[in-house]
Amino acid sequence: MSFAHLAEFLIPQNCQLIHYTGGDSTCGGLVKESNVLLHETAKACCASQYNWIDVELCSARSTKTSLEKYWADKSDSKCRKDSEAPTTDLSVQIYDTAEECCTSGIFWLSKDACLAASDIVFDSGTEAAGSNKFYVDWIKGQCVKDCVGPAPCGGLAQLWDPLYDSDITCCARIPHVPDEECVFS
Repeated sequence: MSFAHLAEFLIPQNCQLIHYTGGDSTCGGLVKESNVLLHETAKACCASQYNWIDVELCSARSTKTSLEKYWADKSDSKCRKDSEAPTTDLSVQIYDTAEECCTSGIFWLSKDACLAASDIVFDSGTEAAGSNKFYVDWIKGQCVKDCVGPAPCGGLAQLWDPLYDSDITCCARIPHVPDEECVFS
C-alpha cells in the first residue's frame, strides 16, 4: 500500500479500484504519473507533504477514520470533538483533551466556562462545575459562587473575574452593598 502526494487534501491510496468493489473508500486508483511521490503510509505522506496540517488530522482525513481529539471552534468559543463534529479547516490545531483545547485554544474564556459552553461531559458523567469560590457579578452588584445551579451560584466565572475563597472576602470588594444583601440569594 502506498499513498500519493496529489493536488487534493485527501491523500488517496495507490491501488486498483477494480479489486475493491464496494470496498476501500481511500483507494484513489492507480497513479500513472511518474513524478508523483509515493509514501508507505498516510502519516508519512502527511508529514512529508502537508506539514501545515496536523499529521493525525491529515492521516485521519486521508484514511477516512474518525479522530477522537478536540479542536477549537473560535467562532463559537467552544471546543468540539472531531469524531462528532469534524473540522473542515485543516489548519486547526488538534488537542488530546477538551481541557487542553479550552486552556490553549479558547484562552479568552475560563476553562470551566469553555467546557460548559462545549457541552463536555467527563468520563465520570459530570459536567464542568466551577470552583465554588466567590466572584463579584457587577451586573447584579452582588457576590455569587462560581458554579451552575441555584443561588448563590451565579454561573461560571470568566477568566477575568477574580475569585475569592469566602463570601466575606468577596463582599469586601463591594463595600457600598450592605452585608445582608451582598451574597446573591
